[in-house]
Amino acid sequence: MDKVIMCFPGQGSQKPNMAIDLYNYSSKVKELFQLASDVSHIDLYKILLDGDKDVLKQTEVAQNAIVLASLSSYYLLCEKGLYPVVSAGFSLGEIMVLRSSEMIDDETLFNIIHQRSNLMDQFSIEATKKYGEMGMAAIINLNSTKIENIIKLSNLKNIFVANNNSENQVVISGVKKEIEAITPLLKENGARRVLMLQVSGPFHTPLLKTAEIQFKEYLDKIKFNEPKSFIYSNVTGLIEKNIKPYISKQITNKVQWLPIMKDIKKNFDDRKIIEVGVSNTLTNFFKTEEMICEPCGTLEQIKGL
Repeated sequence: MDKVIMCFPGQGSQKPNMAIDLYNYSSKVKELFQLASDVSHIDLYKILLDGDKDVLKQTEVAQNAIVLASLSSYYLLCEKGLYPVVSAGFSLGEIMVLRSSEMIDDETLFNIIHQRSNLMDQFSIEATKKYGEMGMAAIINLNSTKIENIIKLSNLKNIFVANNNSENQVVISGVKKEIEAITPLLKENGARRVLMLQVSGPFHTPLLKTAEIQFKEYLDKIKFNEPKSFIYSNVTGLIEKNIKPYISKQITNKVQWLPIMKDIKKNFDDRKIIEVGVSNTLTNFFKTEEMICEPCGTLEQIKGL
């Protein structure tokens, strides 16, 4: 058994045909596809095979498909004798960490995703009705502290730093017209690019406070096992012994991925880092900290590890 650092990608990493090669290879993965589809009431195999990008962008479809792909990869990695000494998940990926640390089983995982995605979608729609169209944008070449200061100076009330991805990439989230309004100010202060993302919800902002409250009420009814590996929290950027309170809080708090990477570098520099799922987003973030992370989402990648 080899202990590694497992990192799980978040929403936005979905793509057509992901995990289909794992489905064709493994009877266990076929069972996971069936379970995920039964719980979500979505034919995930058909959607992934057909490759409809617009359908895959829908919050509930995307979240279920991404976690399904990560869980499928995780099982095949376990079959190779790879297990996490520590796990970290990016936003949605943090829910998958509950499974990789054996705090919950597969069915509970997909039930949690079903609830989370529905709440985030429902209250994104509510926020849109109240404030107007929502959006998220990646800011290139400015760090989180500088952007937060610029937002304060702008006096705009409904945009927030949502993802602290790296020293040079931060995502803001909130009302789209306010993102558009602050874009010139960001560029005047050194932002090289401001890229609107294909997301219609104000994720990781106080605008989803009701979703956070209701998600916490749902999670409080679930019995979690003691974790069998260390877990990083998106909210604090640190390993937390009791992760449960932070799972709902991350809906309205920024993802502290940069602090997570720095802590891994400081405390686990002797361990292999792998990105479990069909993505290289986290792999590329680690490069900014001069760290090597290996993507492990396809059958070829898993076999070659």
